[in-house]
Order: sequence, then C-alpha cells, then structure tokens
Amino acid sequence: MFDACVHTILTEVNRYIKTRIGTNEDQVVYTNYADLELQQRGASVNHKNKIIMSVVDIVQEAINQNPNTYVQQGNNYIIKNLPVNFYVHILFAANYKDSQVLEGLKYLSSIIAFFQYKNHFTTQNTPTLQISNLEEFSAFLVKLDYQQKEALWSCLNTTYMPSVVYKIGLIPITDMPTFWQEIPAINKIDNPS
Repeated sequence: MFDACVHTILTEVNRYIKTRIGTNEDQVVYTNYADLELQQRGASVNHKNKIIMSVVDIVQEAINQNPNTYVQQGNNYIIKNLPVNFYVHILFAANYKDSQVLEGLKYLSSIIAFFQYKNHFTTQNTPTLQISNLEEFSAFLVKLDYQQKEALWSCLNTTYMPSVVYKIGLIPITDMPTFWQEIPAINKIDNPS
C-alpha cells in the first residue's frame, strides 16, 4: 500500500508539472537520501537539478479501540483484525545548484500548487488507485519550525535544501486470510443457583 501511494503521488505530481510548465521531462524523482549523500561525495548517482521526493517517516495512527472485531458468519462468529492505519511523511526537496536554484524554487512552488489543487485522492479522480486496492488518501502540508528542519536534515545526513513535507494518509494495512478463527455462538447460559 505504501508503494502504491508513493508511486501515485510521484506520477500525478510529474503529470501536473509537465502540463503546467510545458516540459517533457520528469522533474520529480524518487530517491533514497543515502543516494543523495553519495552524490554530494562525488559518486556517480546524479539527481542534480531535480526535485527529490523521499519518504522520511511512516507513523501509525493512534487508536483507542480494540483492534479486533467480531463478525457473525452463520451461527458462529469470526474474529477479524481491523486495518492498521498509517501516515506517510514525504519530503520534496529542490536539489538545484548554482544558477539553477531559482528554477528549483519554481518547481517546488509547482508541487505546493499541485497539492492545493488536489489534496484528496480517490478512485474517481485518480483512476490508477483502482488497481492498487487503495481507495483514498489525503495530503496535508506539515509546518516544520527551524529546529525540526535542522533535526530532519541532520538525520538525513545531507546539507539543507529548500523543501516541503507532506503528511499523506490514511493508508490502511490489512491482510485478507483465507480463513478466520471461528468462535461458536453462545446458545445457552447455565445459571448454577
């Protein structure tokens, strides 16, 4: 499910930028920040003059309910685990150097505009979700203060780049086993008194 969500966002953002700016080339690439660190050290990985998209955190939604539910099936009941819901935090960073810095800010602004235009993804407005079994998710801009940005970029072990973080969710994770544990229904209660 995480992969379908990230792939959908990457595809939709690039489609939006291509239409809005009039370019034929993808301006947003998904990469691991370890690759970016290697690039800064002179390795052959090259994502210069691109917007870097990367998952920086996955957080489980806090719930205050029993994760199990009982579903009647015939005369018996089955225990069914409810889905576990997650938020995915995605960082978009402008990896543009020297004379291209302003170009990077233009593309970063386009990403923000995209999420202003489309912040809720459903199977109706994003047909590719139908093949992923992901029904819907939303995107929320995360406001980071200076200390949080410093901590984030320190954890990524790379130098700061102009960036925004979006919280994407809820992403449900569940399994559909071929059988469920059956619990017989209570038919009679004996009272010994």
